[in-house]
Amino acid sequence: MSGSIAFRTPNWLGDAVMATVIPPAIKRGNPDSRLSVLVPSGLAEVFEQAPDVDEIVRIEPGREVDAYRGGRYDAVLLGPTSFGAAWRAYRGRARRRHGFATSRRGWLLARKLPGREYRRDRHQVENYRALAGLIGSPAAGDSPQVTVKPSWREEAQREWPRTGALRVALQPGAKYGPAKRWPAERFAAVARSLLAEGHSVLVLGGPGDRDQVARVRDEVPDVSGLSQPVSLGALAALLESADLLITNDTGPMHLAAAVGTRTLALFGSSSPRWTRPWGEGHVVVDHPVPCAPCFQRTCRIGYGCLTGIEPACVARQAHEMLPLREVRS
Repeated sequence: MSGSIAFRTPNWLGDAVMATVIPPAIKRGNPDSRLSVLVPSGLAEVFEQAPDVDEIVRIEPGREVDAYRGGRYDAVLLGPTSFGAAWRAYRGRARRRHGFATSRRGWLLARKLPGREYRRDRHQVENYRALAGLIGSPAAGDSPQVTVKPSWREEAQREWPRTGALRVALQPGAKYGPAKRWPAERFAAVARSLLAEGHSVLVLGGPGDRDQVARVRDEVPDVSGLSQPVSLGALAALLESADLLITNDTGPMHLAAAVGTRTLALFGSSSPRWTRPWGEGHVVVDHPVPCAPCFQRTCRIGYGCLTGIEPACVARQAHEMLPLREVRS
């Protein structure tokens, strides 16, 4: 396939990071094409340094159809599985639309995978590799990867200066909902243990995580925090500079893995089989209960999948993971 190809990225940070396996597959199968990535403006930095991307088109709220019309694309590969994503590409006059035939949108698609192939019993990266195969040539070695710019590292260094200690970042929030959030007071207990061992600890969080971040910092005033909101690129650099990230199942978890940082991931209502951190060296901690994974945002029966994870277990696992890495220079 030649001409102009667009890849419409997923809307969530974690999914966008996992979907970084798609551009190289498209280019491998269509070396003479021009590849544009259409991405929500807040996620554009995920793809900014991707070598196989010729153009990044930032989608502003309510302007997705205009983004398609401006590009006059011969084909578009749809990362989102919603009906609306296919409908907006159709309205934007993308000539051929390809994707999973989910949400009763199969009639809008030229090449399609059956909806049943969008599976939660395999990793999401494998789902995205399968999607890329509709118009590209995915390879088994394709892994999520985000390249960090020097300017992002400079911003990160200002927020979390190096002291020579091992560096541990904490991500106590989760935008999806409380069924993914290990209690903040338990993150605080782990932070106290890490500080007692002499480590540098930074608690991270976006605008929706303020309550969780505040609880941790109120209980453990010696942890570091961000002085101001940082760019997504700077967040990637902060995670790259850490020796370990302790996190809920979140977008920053996938971002950390994609910049080469080990993660200790705590799972509640979601499935490690579907969205565990991709790659080697990561550890997942969960507490199996009969109703998990339920994929719900909230829980009416007490969040047992999360409260069953004890701080001592997490602190012990973090201690075991940290000596495996030298302090980064």
